[in-house]
Amino acid sequence: MLKLNHLIILLIIVRLLFFSPLINNKEKLVNAITDAQEYCELAYNLSLKKGYEREGNFDTKRPPLFPFFLSLFYLIYPSPYWASFFYLLLSIILLIIAKNYLTEKTFIIFSLLFILSPQINFYSLFPITDFLFGSFLFLTVLFLKEKKNTFSLLFLSLLPYIKPVALLLPPFFALFHLIKKKIKLMFLYLLIPYLAILPWCFLTYQKTGLFTFSTLPDINLFSYYVPFAKGLKEKIGYQKAKEIMNEELKNLIGDNYSLKEFYKGIRKIAFKELKKAPLHFFISHTLFSLNTLLSPISFKPLLIYLTGKELKKPIQQEVFSYFLKKKFLTGLKILFAERLKFLGISGIFLLLYSIFFLFFILFNFIKYLKKEKPLLELLIIFPLIFSTGVVAEARYRILFEPLIYLFLARHLKDQFN
Repeated sequence: MLKLNHLIILLIIVRLLFFSPLINNKEKLVNAITDAQEYCELAYNLSLKKGYEREGNFDTKRPPLFPFFLSLFYLIYPSPYWASFFYLLLSIILLIIAKNYLTEKTFIIFSLLFILSPQINFYSLFPITDFLFGSFLFLTVLFLKEKKNTFSLLFLSLLPYIKPVALLLPPFFALFHLIKKKIKLMFLYLLIPYLAILPWCFLTYQKTGLFTFSTLPDINLFSYYVPFAKGLKEKIGYQKAKEIMNEELKNLIGDNYSLKEFYKGIRKIAFKELKKAPLHFFISHTLFSLNTLLSPISFKPLLIYLTGKELKKPIQQEVFSYFLKKKFLTGLKILFAERLKFLGISGIFLLLYSIFFLFFILFNFIKYLKKEKPLLELLIIFPLIFSTGVVAEARYRILFEPLIYLFLARHLKDQFN
């Protein structure tokens, strides 16, 4: 049987193989994914005791936990490479914790799925929050199943401080406990996570006049979800719809505006346009969200990771627009011309490996769904998938993929008895 130290060595070897294209080119780490630049700037400013600022202003978009962790390493030396090291360290800690709560065979299978996952190995290289979120959510569920509700509630309450999407989860955890007729736990899992975010809401209000936990949902609604629905309804395309909404915002708030006026403006315009195209919003949001579950890997970060070259333009919304119009050949031609032909041998291998691994995970997950209905896992996965909409991509699967590995490990172990 594989021992913990053997698995940790395997983890380090695999992670170093994935890390090798980034050696001597740290710019890839911050250019591959837009979020990375913002988190690095926040961490750097925290390490210099400049406060939680980006571009000279208090940041209302990104929650503080990941930048705080990263800033501790920046005290030694500011470098985006610290994110790769931090996530390697977190991976080792996660395996050590899992070993203490899982049976031997379940732990080994879970560890192998975790260590060999192309998703986890790839996205844990970058200074982004997805893997930290997935790790904390895994611990939330692990401790819940082990009836250690204090620890479970602690990690659940910390999740919004990693990604705002976690604010969707407490009602689903509460629903799980309601179904299990655990009324006290239902109230605890519903109330405590929301009470835990109040300090940050008050701090944001003190700094900006906005009583909010994060403005990221407002930005996504105005910049992505609603323009895409508007473009579909009016048959003008996503980019044109976005330009019209931006022009309307400029006319509404002018050139001199406060942060409060800006977000009030984008909410007003977004909800006004949303009322005009609710069906198009629902259809596009639902179909795009499935990309989180079905996409093997995101092409933009993969290409920058392999080549270091910046891409000219995002094509996801454009390609999906053609797919929705049933112009599949046109969409595929754009995908090939703008992305696939630049992958090279190593890129093609990583893409095929990701496709195979994703097929294996989804096939077995669906297979065992027929034998056992994992109520808690499904209640968690549902909002995380269908919150993504037109910004959906493969990396958001990291948020819940460790949970799927744990579910599969508990069933695959029976095949080795």
